[in-house]
Amino acid sequence: MRTRRGKGDTATITTVAAKANVAPMTVSRVINGGYASPAVRARVERVIKEMGYAPSSTARSLRYGRKGCIGVAVESIHDAWFMGLLGGIEEELAKSHVGLMLGSWKPGERPYDSSAIAAWIDERRVDGFIMVRSTKRELPLLEAAAAAGVPVTLICPDQAADVGFTVRCRNFDAGKALGTHLLAQGHRRLSFVGGPKDSIDSIDRLRGLQEVVASVKGAMLRPEDVSFQSSYMPGAGKAAALEYLKRPAAKRASAVVLGNDSMAIVFICEMLRAGVRVPEDVSVSGFDGIEEGERCWPTLTTVAQPMHRLGAAACRGLLDRIEDPTLDPGITAEFPMLLAERESTAAPESAPKSRKTRKQSLASAS
Repeated sequence: MRTRRGKGDTATITTVAAKANVAPMTVSRVINGGYASPAVRARVERVIKEMGYAPSSTARSLRYGRKGCIGVAVESIHDAWFMGLLGGIEEELAKSHVGLMLGSWKPGERPYDSSAIAAWIDERRVDGFIMVRSTKRELPLLEAAAAAGVPVTLICPDQAADVGFTVRCRNFDAGKALGTHLLAQGHRRLSFVGGPKDSIDSIDRLRGLQEVVASVKGAMLRPEDVSFQSSYMPGAGKAAALEYLKRPAAKRASAVVLGNDSMAIVFICEMLRAGVRVPEDVSVSGFDGIEEGERCWPTLTTVAQPMHRLGAAACRGLLDRIEDPTLDPGITAEFPMLLAERESTAAPESAPKSRKTRKQSLASAS
């Protein structure tokens, strides 16, 4: 631990803790942005200033046998949703002077390859890592990390895994919010196209949508109008659009809810290319709230995730567990999602024009 002279003494984390009447771990949490009560934080920060203490991240890493670096693993580093998470992760890392290593298990168009992430664990290249939207296929990596004592934080895992601190969103509520919006506009036949069938997010979003539809007389979400894709990538949106276009116009749902915004944006493009108007012929919506949804035309109705907050919380949780391995790894933090009503959804042309009639219908069914 590097120190500097202050008030004539050599300050260390131990001497700062003694003068502030706290444990050295508490001083460490204050320095690294972890939890401390306002009174304790103020007292520790005052003592740090008085004693002229300056922690060295390099020395701290050497003392504990660390690399001073964390990893972030994701299916594709080019995903727009992931880029939103990365902003929050980088902001937290900047506070702690910790480096970042990126890795993916499906780089570019190449086949599945998780060897780079496995090397993080086997060779202890990182002090811990964040796994973004892990699937069943990544469970061996998580199990290996747990066996090796490498801390892991999970962001929106598609498969349950009790090996790390988890952050995710309230997707059931998001599905309900989007369903309520579409039904209030007058839609009565809805369609849902999720990401992977076993994805926790897809399942929860569908359940929320189903609950709202079931509460409104005449509303339908038929089995043939529910489908899943193999991923959340843009190509899945094109596949969903081609399936939708195969049906005669009279047998199509008037509103389609896609598994995420990337899928929904491509779905809209395919509709317009085929001469199907959005939202006049079909309303389209998604989930996540990526920036592209505000820039495309028509702008995309979505339920936005607080991606920056998700990334920051995951990173903070990982750093806390690197600092104190005894912290409970099995905690899950859930964040609310916010409905953004935009141009890609509107009342279907066959719906009653009276807003009062639509509201009465919803009220009588609730």
